Amino acid sequence: METSSQSETRSPKDSKAPGGLLDAVDRQLVELLVADGRAGYAELGARVELSGDAVRERLKRLIADDVIKVVGSVSPATVGLDSFALVGITVSGPALPVARALAELPEADLVVQTTGMFDIIIELVCRDDREMLQVLDESVRSVLGVHTCMAMHYLSVEKYAPEGSQQLLVGGGRPGNSAGPDARGDFDDADRALVAVLQQDGRASFKELAEQSGVPYASARRRVLRLLERGEVRIVTITNQLLYGRRVQAGVGLRVQGPIPDVVQYLSDIDEVEVVAATTGPYDLLLEVSCASRADLYRLTGTVLRQISGITSTETFSYIDVHKLPYTWTAL
Repeated sequence: METSSQSETRSPKDSKAPGGLLDAVDRQLVELLVADGRAGYAELGARVELSGDAVRERLKRLIADDVIKVVGSVSPATVGLDSFALVGITVSGPALPVARALAELPEADLVVQTTGMFDIIIELVCRDDREMLQVLDESVRSVLGVHTCMAMHYLSVEKYAPEGSQQLLVGGGRPGNSAGPDARGDFDDADRALVAVLQQDGRASFKELAEQSGVPYASARRRVLRLLERGEVRIVTITNQLLYGRRVQAGVGLRVQGPIPDVVQYLSDIDEVEVVAATTGPYDLLLEVSCASRADLYRLTGTVLRQISGITSTETFSYIDVHKLPYTWTAL
């Protein structure tokens, strides 16, 4: 009888696609994880005709290559996060080491190298505006190579519908309070410790959750199952659209004349526009868009957006490398 390891060695399904590209099995696994981020290795293996060990190795590679990130998503207000900002950064010298250093900041939810007026954009998520100011002053500006930074505070999130997220937000309000389950009185320090682990690894086993949170195993298992059953925590698979999906992604800053809600209504109906946020700073609205090609991005920014009444100018920051995938926004 052939052993699992022998079968996996000869199986073409278990080989990494040439050039770092995703093969058909990789894509199937991503789709399955988008549907259920905590699906077991054996269950996934049965769906793609591989052993659980082979699936485990593939997922390790997909995560290490920043193709996907499986995280526990919780309403920001529940864990005390209420201040959000996108920060545009210019650097002196090479941008790559700066981006990597910024990705190490725990408050940085998203770190992307871009073309355009900024070399790097990061999203900061903090408890309050005071902490936001402290992080900007003491952490971001102190990174070697950071030349200038422009903070654009989120006033409201009007749309959140990234491809593959299976989630949608349309409406106003502060980012930390506008969606997701309400903060509950029985969400205590032990729950927060467990959520902190899940935010880094939504597939962490109950044993790993207990060890990393310091919560006893039986209690950790009971608490996590309760949080998942209530919907207070959701396990979400985030995909890197530069490597999987539409392949061309960008941020777009809009200046608007007249009522902003009228413009938002048009933007909400555009499929390529996945995120719409009202902000302080030089732009009235910040968008995140995903397109199938550069030609489609040009059509969107050069024609479609400019035809919307009220939009007076657009500024595009094309994503060229994603160093950190977000987890907080999945809660919205």
